[in-house]
Amino acid sequence: MPILSVIIPTHNRARYAIPSIKSILEASAEIEVVVCDSSEIDLISPEFESSSERNRIRFVKTNSSFSVVDNFNAALEIATGEYFVFLGDDDFVSSKIVDVALWAKSNCIDAVKFTFPALYYWNDFSSNTRWRAEGSTLSISNYAGVANKYNPIDALENAMENFGSGVLDMPRAYAGMISRSLSDSIRKKYGNLFGGVSPDIYSAALISVEAKKCARLDYPIVIPGASGASTSGLSAKGKHVGGLRDNPHIGAFKNLIWDLRIPEFYSVYTVWSYSLLKAVELMPSYSEKLNFSRLYIKCFLYERSYTKFTLQSFSTYRKRIGLWSFSNRMLGALASEVKAVFFKLLSRSKFIRNEESTIVICDLPNAFIAHQALEKYLRSEAKSLKLDPI
Repeated sequence: MPILSVIIPTHNRARYAIPSIKSILEASAEIEVVVCDSSEIDLISPEFESSSERNRIRFVKTNSSFSVVDNFNAALEIATGEYFVFLGDDDFVSSKIVDVALWAKSNCIDAVKFTFPALYYWNDFSSNTRWRAEGSTLSISNYAGVANKYNPIDALENAMENFGSGVLDMPRAYAGMISRSLSDSIRKKYGNLFGGVSPDIYSAALISVEAKKCARLDYPIVIPGASGASTSGLSAKGKHVGGLRDNPHIGAFKNLIWDLRIPEFYSVYTVWSYSLLKAVELMPSYSEKLNFSRLYIKCFLYERSYTKFTLQSFSTYRKRIGLWSFSNRMLGALASEVKAVFFKLLSRSKFIRNEESTIVICDLPNAFIAHQALEKYLRSEAKSLKLDPI
């Protein structure tokens, strides 16, 4: 049994997946790579048929109609490692990831939350909104190089209070690390590790409740990639929003019953909220902590083209909890969002002031080449990774 399985669900994105897989194979001989491919045409496995590393890759070809959640769950079925890391097909990892898995095992840690001081932007990445990065670059910001123990329940409650804001600080299977034993216990209790319509936040909620010992590690271990076709790439172009039922991501979920309290349009806020809601519904003691009002404020402020849908959900929720309680919650949510925006602007101005300390490595057209550049940097310039007992 390998110490670590790096699991990559993919769909029609061989141009990203192939260099990323090669980079992960190069990172360590102790990694098993699991590729779950729901593409119409298999362009990935033939690339590795004659590879000397073929025995470390496990391929499963799933149905092209599979949803992203189905693909994640199918990939999990064939992974054999003691620890799991799920990645997007445009992400990669540093070679220290095996050290982290061995350290987690020796310290009985069943979930590791990674920070992301290193980010990679593919050659087709472009931005016309908030992103400052250019394509074919690897950016590396400051990091401490140490791990600390933390309470995942606090992280879950923060995500519920900031409903619609995403995973935030919850431990994750996607772009995080979890033990096989934790995955098995969640599946036994809840049926699947992944659910909703966004596998990362659904699984993060279950992991937060069921993990016995969590750590947060501030070091470039998982390097998220932003490609032109990715969620982050579409967000950077201002295109990650639209009608719900005609969206290809949502369209793969057959017989989807949408919750009336969530505005029925496609955006990061609504997809995140629906998926967190579906996880929390499995844990009734947490359900009252979901702050729907915060979601509505976000939709009203940032997705004004879909105000009609937000008003419909707004009305449904108001009728359920009563006008007085609803009014108080909306006022509180508005104040919280204004405060969050203030601190985000403050953080952004601090980032701009500290931008000179960010390392940017250019002319890196794919993840394989970017991985080599990162490893060179980590060997020569960076802080060492300290994995002390916790």
